[in-house]
Amino acid sequence: MSGSAPDDAPQDAPLPVAAAVLLHAGRVLVQTRPAGAHYAGFWEFPGGKLEPGESPAAGAERECREELGLEVRARETLCEVEWSYPGRRVRVHFVRCEADGVPAPEALDGQLLRWADADDLGTLRFLPANAEVLELLAARLTAGD
Repeated sequence: MSGSAPDDAPQDAPLPVAAAVLLHAGRVLVQTRPAGAHYAGFWEFPGGKLEPGESPAAGAERECREELGLEVRARETLCEVEWSYPGRRVRVHFVRCEADGVPAPEALDGQLLRWADADDLGTLRFLPANAEVLELLAARLTAGD
């Protein structure tokens, strides 16, 4: 057993997380948090905790392979958000990613998947830490980016 605190214990440094923002045809890929997870059923972007020494770009690419069976390329960090949840503080790196052709994600962790347009982003129940990136994406999608 290591000397680190349990996952649900408060920590001094925020937990680094990568979230993949995959845009295609005026929509963005979102998924639900799996049953049994904190905030189960809330919508979020594919992603997860960074491994020691892993960059946000590499983490976003890895998480897409693990959660969705998708090969993507990280292109840019859209924003970083630090957020405190009960018992955990996170620093989420929202990384815009691209896939070749028409992305065909699979729900490998049993999550629901959806290609959301700008209107959907305002109606789906997202994790609170997603508010800033949702505003950025709604503007981009409305502008046709």
